[in-house]
Amino acid sequence: MEEEPNSDTLEGTTEPTVVDAGRVFVNTGPEFPVQKNQAAKVIGILVIIWGAFNLLGSPLALLSDFGATDLDGNPISYPTEYFVVTMLSSVIAGAIAIFGGYQMTQYKKMGIWMIFGSFAIAWIGSIISSTIAGGAMDTADTGGFGAVMGAGSGICGIFCYAICGIIVAIPLMLSDGGME
Repeated sequence: MEEEPNSDTLEGTTEPTVVDAGRVFVNTGPEFPVQKNQAAKVIGILVIIWGAFNLLGSPLALLSDFGATDLDGNPISYPTEYFVVTMLSSVIAGAIAIFGGYQMTQYKKMGIWMIFGSFAIAWIGSIISSTIAGGAMDTADTGGFGAVMGAGSGICGIFCYAICGIIVAIPLMLSDGGME
């Protein structure tokens, strides 16, 4: 077949291509298993321990009424809302942390997000319970100072949970973390 110098078309015949379905996706190379980083397992176990402390320690909130005083030193009794918020947030955050820690030991990313959620629940619960307890400690002379200090403890708590969150996120930051 000769080419014409100023031709804009191609001429010729085509041949049908036969594809062998058995040989299209054959992996002929050796399989190398990816070594998963153990950081996820270790951090997951530590989170499970933290969640167990939260879960099992929540009934101890009932003992917080013994020896409680207001800002003038007079004995007080915390309101029922304090106990409800403290115990519920501890139980919920602890249960989610245990399950999230287990998921993290199985190299599942969902576990990390569940742990972040348990941190958020524990942090918000601590702000609410500290504010309620601080309000119970107020006297006529203090004018809400105890409640403001209780809410201010949440500002300090965010730094603690941020550091814990960074530790929990370590497997996400590793290139060989193996998280699924």
